[in-house]
Amino acid sequence: MLRDEDGLVRVLDPSEQRFVRHGTYTGRSVSVRGALDAAALREAFATLRSAYPVVGCRIVEDAVGQGYLLHPDERAWTPASVREGDVAEVGIPVVDPAAQVAYLDVVGSGADRWRVTLFVHHSVADAGHCVELLARLWAYYTDIVEQVPINVVPQDIPQSLEWYAAARGIAAAATSGFEDVTKPLPSEARDLLADSAQPTPSTLTRPRRVRLDAEATARIVGLGRTAGATVNGLLTAALLRAYARETAGGAMRLGCLYPVDLRTRMRPQIAASAGTNMAGPASFATRVDPDASLIELAQRISARLAHDLSEGVVQQSVLHFPDFYGASRIHSLAGHIAVTNTGVVPAFRIPPTIELTDYEIVYLSAHPRPSAGASAAVTFLVYTFARELTVGVLGGGAHADGLLAAVRSELTALSAVCAR
Repeated sequence: MLRDEDGLVRVLDPSEQRFVRHGTYTGRSVSVRGALDAAALREAFATLRSAYPVVGCRIVEDAVGQGYLLHPDERAWTPASVREGDVAEVGIPVVDPAAQVAYLDVVGSGADRWRVTLFVHHSVADAGHCVELLARLWAYYTDIVEQVPINVVPQDIPQSLEWYAAARGIAAAATSGFEDVTKPLPSEARDLLADSAQPTPSTLTRPRRVRLDAEATARIVGLGRTAGATVNGLLTAALLRAYARETAGGAMRLGCLYPVDLRTRMRPQIAASAGTNMAGPASFATRVDPDASLIELAQRISARLAHDLSEGVVQQSVLHFPDFYGASRIHSLAGHIAVTNTGVVPAFRIPPTIELTDYEIVYLSAHPRPSAGASAAVTFLVYTFARELTVGVLGGGAHADGLLAAVRSELTALSAVCAR
Protein backbone atom coordinates (compact mmCIF):
# COMPACT_ATOMS: atom_id res chain seq x y z
CA MET A 1 0.00 0.00 0.00
CA LEU A 2 1.37 3.40 -1.01
CA ARG A 3 1.31 6.32 1.39
CA ASP A 4 0.73 9.97 0.55
CA GLU A 5 4.35 10.74 1.31
CA ASP A 6 5.46 8.26 -1.34
CA GLY A 7 4.67 10.95 -3.92
CA LEU A 8 2.55 9.04 -6.45
CA VAL A 9 2.78 10.45 -9.97
CA ARG A 10 0.58 7.81 -11.61
CA VAL A 11 0.02 4.11 -12.02
CA LEU A 12 1.92 2.71 -14.99
CA ASP A 13 -0.15 1.55 -17.96
CA PRO A 14 0.16 -1.94 -19.51
CA SER A 15 2.68 -0.83 -22.17
CA GLU A 16 4.86 0.37 -19.27
CA GLN A 17 4.00 -2.33 -16.74
CA ARG A 18 5.55 -5.11 -18.84
CA PHE A 19 9.05 -3.82 -18.00
CA VAL A 20 8.49 -3.62 -14.23
CA ARG A 21 8.81 -7.30 -13.36
CA HIS A 22 12.38 -7.53 -14.68
CA GLY A 23 13.40 -4.01 -13.76
CA THR A 24 14.41 -3.53 -17.39
CA TYR A 25 16.66 -0.59 -18.21
CA THR A 26 17.34 0.27 -21.83
CA GLY A 27 20.89 1.51 -22.28
CA ARG A 28 22.81 3.52 -24.83
CA SER A 29 26.57 3.07 -24.59
CA VAL A 30 29.04 5.20 -26.55
CA SER A 31 32.80 4.90 -26.88
CA VAL A 32 34.58 8.23 -26.59
CA ARG A 33 38.04 9.29 -27.68
CA GLY A 34 39.54 12.54 -26.45
CA ALA A 35 39.78 14.84 -23.44
CA LEU A 36 36.46 14.17 -21.75
CA ASP A 37 35.73 16.34 -18.71
CA ALA A 38 34.18 13.95 -16.18
CA ALA A 39 33.13 16.74 -13.82
CA ALA A 40 31.29 18.49 -16.64
CA LEU A 41 29.54 15.23 -17.54
CA ARG A 42 28.41 14.83 -13.94
CA GLU A 43 27.00 18.35 -14.07
CA ALA A 44 25.32 17.62 -17.40
CA PHE A 45 23.57 14.60 -15.90
CA ALA A 46 22.33 16.69 -12.99
CA THR A 47 21.08 19.29 -15.49
CA LEU A 48 19.31 16.55 -17.44
CA ARG A 49 17.50 15.55 -14.27
CA SER A 50 16.37 19.14 -13.70
CA ALA A 51 15.18 19.59 -17.28
CA TYR A 52 13.46 16.20 -17.52
CA PRO A 53 11.94 15.48 -14.09
CA VAL A 54 11.07 11.90 -15.05
CA VAL A 55 14.82 11.16 -14.92
CA GLY A 56 14.69 11.63 -11.16
CA CYS A 57 11.53 9.61 -10.62
CA ARG A 58 11.39 6.07 -9.27
CA ILE A 59 9.23 2.98 -9.70
CA VAL A 60 7.91 0.75 -6.94
CA GLU A 61 5.78 -2.38 -6.99
CA ASP A 62 2.93 -3.43 -4.76
CA ALA A 63 2.38 -6.97 -3.48
CA VAL A 64 0.97 -8.18 -6.80
CA GLY A 65 3.65 -6.59 -8.94
CA GLN A 66 1.73 -3.49 -10.04
CA GLY A 67 4.15 -0.68 -10.90
CA TYR A 68 3.79 2.91 -9.70
CA LEU A 69 5.71 5.95 -10.91
CA LEU A 70 6.74 8.08 -7.94
CA HIS A 71 8.33 11.47 -7.48
CA PRO A 72 12.05 11.49 -6.56
CA ASP A 73 13.41 10.63 -3.17
CA GLU A 74 16.13 13.27 -2.89
CA ARG A 75 17.95 11.29 -0.20
CA ALA A 76 18.43 8.29 -2.50
CA TRP A 77 19.54 10.08 -5.67
CA THR A 78 22.75 8.68 -7.19
CA PRO A 79 24.76 11.10 -9.38
CA ALA A 80 26.80 9.98 -12.37
CA SER A 81 29.34 7.27 -11.56
CA VAL A 82 32.89 7.88 -12.82
CA ARG A 83 35.62 5.28 -12.44
CA GLU A 84 38.70 3.73 -14.05
CA GLY A 85 38.20 0.49 -15.93
CA ASP A 86 38.17 -1.45 -19.18
CA VAL A 87 36.38 0.68 -21.77
CA ALA A 88 35.87 -2.37 -24.00
CA GLU A 89 33.38 -3.70 -21.46
CA VAL A 90 29.95 -2.36 -20.49
CA GLY A 91 29.83 -2.47 -16.72
CA ILE A 92 26.88 -3.46 -14.57
CA PRO A 93 26.19 -0.51 -12.27
CA VAL A 94 24.18 -0.80 -9.09
CA VAL A 95 20.68 0.26 -10.15
CA ASP A 96 17.46 0.28 -8.17
CA PRO A 97 14.16 1.22 -9.83
CA ALA A 98 12.77 2.14 -6.41
CA ALA A 99 15.49 4.78 -6.10
CA GLN A 100 15.64 6.25 -9.61
CA VAL A 101 14.84 5.40 -13.21
CA ALA A 102 18.03 6.73 -14.85
CA TYR A 103 21.74 6.19 -14.20
CA LEU A 104 24.88 7.42 -15.93
CA ASP A 105 27.95 5.18 -15.90
CA VAL A 106 31.30 6.64 -17.02
CA VAL A 107 34.44 4.53 -17.34
CA GLY A 108 37.83 5.96 -18.25
CA SER A 109 41.07 4.35 -19.37
CA GLY A 110 44.11 6.56 -19.62
CA ALA A 111 43.58 10.16 -20.59
CA ASP A 112 41.61 9.78 -23.79
CA ARG A 113 39.56 6.56 -23.83
CA TRP A 114 36.09 6.49 -22.28
CA ARG A 115 32.83 4.59 -22.24
CA VAL A 116 29.68 6.51 -21.35
CA THR A 117 26.45 4.57 -20.80
CA LEU A 118 23.05 6.05 -20.04
CA PHE A 119 20.58 3.58 -18.52
CA VAL A 120 16.89 4.54 -18.41
CA HIS A 121 14.10 2.32 -17.10
CA HIS A 122 12.19 0.95 -20.08
CA SER A 123 8.85 1.68 -18.39
CA VAL A 124 9.45 5.40 -18.93
CA ALA A 125 11.61 5.43 -22.05
CA ASP A 126 11.59 3.61 -25.37
CA ALA A 127 14.26 4.07 -28.04
CA GLY A 128 12.99 7.46 -29.17
CA HIS A 129 12.81 8.86 -25.64
CA CYS A 130 16.12 7.35 -24.51
CA VAL A 131 18.01 8.75 -27.52
CA GLU A 132 16.44 12.16 -26.93
CA LEU A 133 17.73 12.11 -23.35
CA LEU A 134 21.19 11.08 -24.53
CA ALA A 135 21.20 13.86 -27.11
CA ARG A 136 20.25 16.41 -24.45
CA LEU A 137 22.93 15.05 -22.11
CA TRP A 138 25.65 15.67 -24.70
CA ALA A 139 24.21 19.08 -25.56
CA TYR A 140 24.31 20.11 -21.89
CA TYR A 141 27.85 18.74 -21.60
CA THR A 142 28.93 20.80 -24.60
CA ASP A 143 27.39 23.98 -23.20
CA ILE A 144 29.08 23.40 -19.85
CA VAL A 145 32.59 22.86 -21.23
CA GLU A 146 32.15 25.78 -23.64
CA GLN A 147 30.76 27.94 -20.81
CA VAL A 148 27.47 28.64 -22.56
CA PRO A 149 24.64 29.54 -20.14
CA ILE A 150 21.92 26.87 -19.90
CA ASN A 151 18.29 27.87 -19.49
CA VAL A 152 16.53 24.86 -17.94
CA VAL A 153 12.79 24.64 -18.58
CA PRO A 154 11.44 21.51 -16.84
CA GLN A 155 9.47 19.22 -19.17
CA ASP A 156 6.23 17.52 -18.23
CA ILE A 157 6.24 13.90 -17.12
CA PRO A 158 5.82 11.80 -20.30
CA GLN A 159 2.59 9.91 -20.88
CA SER A 160 1.92 6.38 -22.14
CA LEU A 161 0.71 5.30 -25.56
CA GLU A 162 -2.60 4.28 -23.95
CA TRP A 163 -3.00 7.85 -22.67
CA TYR A 164 -2.38 9.30 -26.13
CA ALA A 165 -4.72 6.77 -27.74
CA ALA A 166 -7.50 7.88 -25.41
CA ALA A 167 -6.71 11.55 -26.05
CA ARG A 168 -6.89 10.94 -29.83
CA GLY A 169 -10.14 9.00 -29.59
CA ILE A 170 -8.57 5.65 -30.53
CA ALA A 171 -10.50 2.64 -29.23
CA ALA A 172 -9.73 -1.06 -29.16
CA ALA A 173 -11.00 -2.97 -32.19
CA ALA A 174 -12.30 -6.53 -32.20
CA THR A 175 -8.93 -7.72 -33.47
CA SER A 176 -5.59 -6.97 -31.84
CA GLY A 177 -3.42 -7.08 -34.94
CA PHE A 178 -1.39 -9.89 -33.37
CA GLU A 179 -3.56 -12.71 -34.73
CA ASP A 180 -0.91 -13.91 -37.19
CA VAL A 181 1.52 -14.66 -34.37
CA THR A 182 -0.87 -15.54 -31.54
CA LYS A 183 -0.90 -18.97 -29.93
CA PRO A 184 -3.18 -20.39 -27.22
CA LEU A 185 -1.79 -19.91 -23.73
CA PRO A 186 -2.28 -23.09 -21.67
CA SER A 187 -4.19 -22.45 -18.46
CA GLU A 188 -1.29 -23.74 -16.36
CA ALA A 189 1.00 -21.14 -17.93
CA ARG A 190 -1.19 -18.26 -16.80
CA ASP A 191 0.07 -18.42 -13.24
CA LEU A 192 3.29 -16.52 -12.65
CA LEU A 193 6.22 -18.66 -11.60
CA ALA A 194 7.38 -18.03 -8.05
CA ASP A 195 10.27 -15.64 -7.63
CA SER A 196 13.54 -16.91 -6.23
CA ALA A 197 13.87 -16.74 -2.46
CA GLN A 198 17.20 -15.01 -2.96
CA PRO A 199 17.34 -11.78 -4.99
CA THR A 200 18.76 -12.48 -8.44
CA PRO A 201 21.82 -10.39 -9.37
CA SER A 202 21.40 -7.77 -12.06
CA THR A 203 22.18 -8.99 -15.55
CA LEU A 204 23.45 -7.11 -18.59
CA THR A 205 22.50 -8.08 -22.13
CA ARG A 206 24.91 -6.87 -24.79
CA PRO A 207 23.84 -8.01 -28.26
CA ARG A 208 26.45 -9.35 -30.64
CA ARG A 209 26.56 -7.18 -33.74
CA VAL A 210 26.96 -7.17 -37.49
CA ARG A 211 28.06 -3.83 -38.94
CA LEU A 212 28.14 -2.58 -42.52
CA ASP A 213 30.32 0.27 -43.70
CA ALA A 214 28.85 3.55 -44.90
CA GLU A 215 29.01 2.63 -48.59
CA ALA A 216 27.12 -0.65 -48.15
CA THR A 217 24.58 1.12 -45.94
CA ALA A 218 24.02 3.84 -48.54
CA ARG A 219 23.40 1.22 -51.21
CA ILE A 220 20.64 -0.38 -49.13
CA VAL A 221 19.04 3.01 -48.47
CA GLY A 222 19.20 3.74 -52.19
CA LEU A 223 17.55 0.43 -53.01
CA GLY A 224 14.70 1.35 -50.68
CA ARG A 225 13.95 4.35 -52.92
CA THR A 226 13.63 2.29 -56.09
CA ALA A 227 12.46 -1.21 -55.14
CA GLY A 228 8.88 -0.45 -54.14
CA ALA A 229 9.70 -1.38 -50.55
CA THR A 230 10.79 0.58 -47.50
CA VAL A 231 14.28 0.24 -46.08
CA ASN A 232 12.65 -1.35 -43.03
CA GLY A 233 10.92 -3.84 -45.31
CA LEU A 234 14.19 -4.73 -47.03
CA LEU A 235 16.02 -5.24 -43.75
CA THR A 236 13.19 -7.24 -42.19
CA ALA A 237 13.10 -9.49 -45.25
CA ALA A 238 16.85 -10.04 -45.06
CA LEU A 239 16.68 -10.91 -41.36
CA LEU A 240 13.82 -13.37 -41.81
CA ARG A 241 15.71 -15.04 -44.64
CA ALA A 242 18.78 -15.31 -42.43
CA TYR A 243 16.70 -16.97 -39.70
CA ALA A 244 15.09 -19.44 -42.12
CA ARG A 245 18.39 -20.31 -43.76
CA GLU A 246 20.17 -20.91 -40.47
CA THR A 247 17.46 -22.71 -38.50
CA ALA A 248 15.60 -24.65 -41.21
CA GLY A 249 18.09 -24.75 -44.04
CA GLY A 250 15.38 -23.53 -46.39
CA ALA A 251 11.81 -22.30 -46.61
CA MET A 252 9.65 -22.07 -43.49
CA ARG A 253 6.67 -20.12 -42.18
CA LEU A 254 7.62 -17.38 -39.75
CA GLY A 255 5.71 -14.96 -37.57
CA CYS A 256 7.23 -11.53 -37.04
CA LEU A 257 6.42 -8.85 -34.47
CA TYR A 258 7.96 -5.39 -34.60
CA PRO A 259 7.36 -2.00 -32.99
CA VAL A 260 6.29 1.07 -34.96
CA ASP A 261 6.95 4.47 -33.38
CA LEU A 262 3.61 6.25 -33.48
CA ARG A 263 4.86 9.70 -32.44
CA THR A 264 4.91 11.04 -36.01
CA ARG A 265 1.84 9.05 -37.05
CA MET A 266 -0.54 10.69 -34.58
CA ARG A 267 -2.01 14.14 -35.05
CA PRO A 268 -0.84 16.35 -33.60
CA GLN A 269 2.59 14.72 -33.53
CA ILE A 270 4.17 13.84 -30.20
CA ALA A 271 7.61 14.99 -29.09
CA ALA A 272 10.21 12.31 -28.39
CA SER A 273 10.37 13.11 -24.67
CA ALA A 274 6.59 13.46 -24.26
CA GLY A 275 5.89 9.72 -24.52
CA THR A 276 7.23 6.73 -22.62
CA ASN A 277 6.74 3.67 -24.87
CA MET A 278 5.14 4.94 -28.05
CA ALA A 279 5.55 1.83 -30.17
CA GLY A 280 2.45 0.22 -31.58
CA PRO A 281 3.45 -3.35 -32.41
CA ALA A 282 2.75 -4.66 -35.91
CA SER A 283 2.78 -8.31 -36.88
CA PHE A 284 2.53 -10.65 -39.82
CA ALA A 285 3.23 -14.26 -40.72
CA THR A 286 4.50 -15.46 -44.07
CA ARG A 287 6.38 -18.23 -45.81
CA VAL A 288 10.03 -17.24 -46.06
CA ASP A 289 12.12 -18.90 -48.75
CA PRO A 290 15.80 -17.89 -48.70
CA ASP A 291 16.10 -18.91 -52.35
CA ALA A 292 13.18 -16.76 -53.52
CA SER A 293 13.20 -13.02 -54.26
CA LEU A 294 14.17 -10.86 -51.31
CA ILE A 295 12.67 -7.82 -53.02
CA GLU A 296 9.28 -9.50 -53.41
CA LEU A 297 9.26 -10.47 -49.72
CA ALA A 298 10.23 -6.91 -48.74
CA GLN A 299 7.41 -5.52 -50.88
CA ARG A 300 4.88 -7.78 -49.14
CA ILE A 301 6.17 -6.74 -45.70
CA SER A 302 6.03 -3.05 -46.62
CA ALA A 303 2.53 -3.34 -48.10
CA ARG A 304 1.21 -5.13 -45.02
CA LEU A 305 2.51 -2.42 -42.68
CA ALA A 306 1.10 0.34 -44.90
CA HIS A 307 -2.29 -1.38 -44.83
CA ASP A 308 -2.31 -1.91 -41.07
CA LEU A 309 -1.37 1.72 -40.47
CA SER A 310 -3.99 3.06 -42.86
CA GLU A 311 -6.66 0.89 -41.23
CA GLY A 312 -5.62 1.94 -37.71
CA VAL A 313 -4.69 -1.59 -36.65
CA VAL A 314 -1.24 -0.64 -35.36
CA GLN A 315 -2.52 2.46 -33.60
CA GLN A 316 -4.86 0.41 -31.37
CA SER A 317 -2.80 -2.75 -30.89
CA VAL A 318 -1.40 -1.50 -27.55
CA LEU A 319 -4.92 -1.52 -26.09
CA HIS A 320 -4.82 -5.34 -26.24
CA PHE A 321 -1.62 -5.67 -24.19
CA PRO A 322 -3.30 -7.06 -21.04
CA ASP A 323 -4.26 -10.16 -23.08
CA PHE A 324 -0.61 -10.84 -23.93
CA TYR A 325 1.55 -9.53 -21.06
CA GLY A 326 1.47 -9.82 -17.30
CA ALA A 327 -0.65 -11.74 -14.84
CA SER A 328 -3.93 -11.32 -16.77
CA ARG A 329 -2.62 -12.63 -20.09
CA ILE A 330 -4.70 -15.20 -21.97
CA HIS A 331 -2.75 -15.41 -25.26
CA SER A 332 0.85 -16.23 -26.13
CA LEU A 333 3.21 -14.69 -28.67
CA ALA A 334 6.00 -17.14 -27.90
CA GLY A 335 8.26 -18.16 -30.74
CA HIS A 336 7.88 -15.07 -32.91
CA ILE A 337 10.78 -13.28 -34.60
CA ALA A 338 11.18 -9.79 -33.16
CA VAL A 339 12.68 -6.99 -35.25
CA THR A 340 13.24 -3.62 -33.56
CA ASN A 341 14.41 -0.94 -35.98
CA THR A 342 15.22 2.25 -34.07
CA GLY A 343 16.32 4.07 -37.23
CA VAL A 344 19.11 6.60 -37.64
CA VAL A 345 20.90 7.75 -34.50
CA PRO A 346 21.15 11.56 -34.62
CA ALA A 347 24.49 13.31 -34.69
CA PHE A 348 25.00 14.42 -31.09
CA ARG A 349 26.25 17.93 -30.42
CA ILE A 350 29.68 17.51 -28.82
CA PRO A 351 32.72 19.76 -28.40
CA PRO A 352 35.69 19.34 -30.78
CA THR A 353 37.81 17.96 -27.93
CA ILE A 354 36.07 14.56 -28.10
CA GLU A 355 34.85 12.06 -30.70
CA LEU A 356 32.16 9.38 -30.38
CA THR A 357 33.60 6.29 -32.06
CA ASP A 358 30.93 3.68 -31.38
CA TYR A 359 27.31 3.33 -30.24
CA GLU A 360 25.58 0.28 -28.78
CA ILE A 361 22.15 -0.66 -27.48
CA VAL A 362 22.32 -2.71 -24.28
CA TYR A 363 19.80 -3.86 -21.68
CA LEU A 364 20.07 -4.23 -17.93
CA SER A 365 17.67 -6.22 -15.75
CA ALA A 366 17.74 -4.93 -12.20
CA HIS A 367 15.79 -7.88 -10.80
CA PRO A 368 15.37 -10.68 -13.37
CA ARG A 369 12.39 -12.94 -12.71
CA PRO A 370 10.52 -15.69 -14.57
CA SER A 371 8.85 -14.24 -17.65
CA ALA A 372 5.27 -12.98 -17.56
CA GLY A 373 4.97 -12.24 -21.25
CA ALA A 374 5.84 -13.09 -24.81
CA SER A 375 9.13 -14.80 -25.58
CA ALA A 376 10.78 -14.23 -28.95
CA ALA A 377 12.75 -16.96 -30.69
CA VAL A 378 15.27 -14.26 -31.54
CA THR A 379 15.35 -10.47 -31.45
CA PHE A 380 17.10 -8.38 -34.09
CA LEU A 381 18.03 -4.78 -33.19
CA VAL A 382 18.57 -2.49 -36.17
CA TYR A 383 20.01 1.02 -36.17
CA THR A 384 22.34 3.29 -38.14
CA PHE A 385 25.09 5.26 -36.41
CA ALA A 386 27.57 7.50 -38.24
CA ARG A 387 26.06 6.31 -41.56
CA GLU A 388 26.86 2.66 -40.74
CA LEU A 389 24.09 0.08 -40.40
CA THR A 390 24.25 -2.20 -37.36
CA VAL A 391 22.19 -5.30 -36.56
CA GLY A 392 22.36 -6.72 -33.05
CA VAL A 393 21.31 -10.31 -32.40
CA LEU A 394 19.67 -11.30 -29.12
CA GLY A 395 18.91 -14.94 -28.40
CA GLY A 396 18.81 -17.66 -31.01
CA GLY A 397 19.82 -20.50 -28.69
CA ALA A 398 21.95 -23.14 -30.39
CA HIS A 399 21.76 -21.14 -33.62
CA ALA A 400 23.20 -17.92 -32.16
CA ASP A 401 26.61 -18.16 -33.84
CA GLY A 402 25.17 -19.27 -37.15
CA LEU A 403 22.58 -16.50 -37.09
CA LEU A 404 25.25 -13.85 -36.81
CA ALA A 405 27.00 -15.24 -39.89
CA ALA A 406 23.71 -15.64 -41.77
CA VAL A 407 22.72 -12.03 -41.04
CA ARG A 408 26.07 -10.81 -42.32
CA SER A 409 25.67 -12.88 -45.48
CA GLU A 410 22.13 -11.61 -46.16
CA LEU A 411 23.03 -7.96 -45.54
CA THR A 412 26.11 -8.21 -47.73
CA ALA A 413 24.03 -9.73 -50.51
CA LEU A 414 21.36 -7.05 -50.10
CA SER A 415 23.90 -4.25 -50.35
CA ALA A 416 25.39 -5.90 -53.44
CA VAL A 417 22.04 -5.72 -55.29
CA CYS A 418 22.62 -2.01 -55.93
CA ALA A 419 26.26 -2.52 -56.81
CA ARG A 420 25.37 -4.59 -59.86
